[in-house]
Amino acid sequence: MKIIKVINEINHNISLRLYAVFYRNFKVWLRFYKPSVIGDILEPLLFLAALGLGIGKFIHNIHGTPYLLYIIPGIIASSSMYAASFEGTFGSYTRMTTKGIFDAILVTPVSIEEITAGEVLWAAAKAFMSGFAVLLIALIFFRPHISPFILLIPIIIIINGLMFASLSILITSFAPSYDFFSYYFTVAISTMFLFSGVFYPVSALPNTVRYIVYIMPLYYTVKVTRSLFLGHINFMMFIDLIIILIFSFIFFYLSVYFIKKRMIS
Repeated sequence: MKIIKVINEINHNISLRLYAVFYRNFKVWLRFYKPSVIGDILEPLLFLAALGLGIGKFIHNIHGTPYLLYIIPGIIASSSMYAASFEGTFGSYTRMTTKGIFDAILVTPVSIEEITAGEVLWAAAKAFMSGFAVLLIALIFFRPHISPFILLIPIIIIINGLMFASLSILITSFAPSYDFFSYYFTVAISTMFLFSGVFYPVSALPNTVRYIVYIMPLYYTVKVTRSLFLGHINFMMFIDLIIILIFSFIFFYLSVYFIKKRMIS
């Protein structure tokens, strides 16, 4: 009952004012967008080129799919994860502590809940930019070989962005300093990047490791994105999507709750 009460309170305190927080972050980003775009877009494309064109020369296909086409969905999902995570940690932490932006916004009618929701939305937007860039490259160079369901992938990128934005801001709510994020990226983000099926089937892993992978949010995003990309639509894809939505729901409300708790204390 307490959980339901907290959720209802959060919902009650969130209005369209959250878009003011989003717009504020967007306006600031426009001043320095060039380095940001290069980092968010160029890095996943370099991964794609190095692994797809390099390792792809030795691994011709996986389950009948050319290796380069196999890893594109994973790069789409992981690049949006990284973009949301960097913005939700370093970006949000800077605005909350170093620059005191959160405190300044709270002088206005905008609530803590709306600030957090706006931060989540902005980090998700950064994730969309990064993931969509990889998707656009795939559409340009591999159009005859991919499924028309690829047009649904932008929706998955947005959901994935919201999920990892919420998780990252949740981590930020506990961060005592910037150094704390090194643990998050090393233990959580990098581990998901390497083991969530981005570069090879999870079925190749030992059973004990596989059970750990099953609790990684990125694993389900990669599965759904790959299913849409290759046109392998099945019932399990919808189960995976529900799991992603559940993760997103839990991470979002926890992030709002703990950011509010930190700001009040």
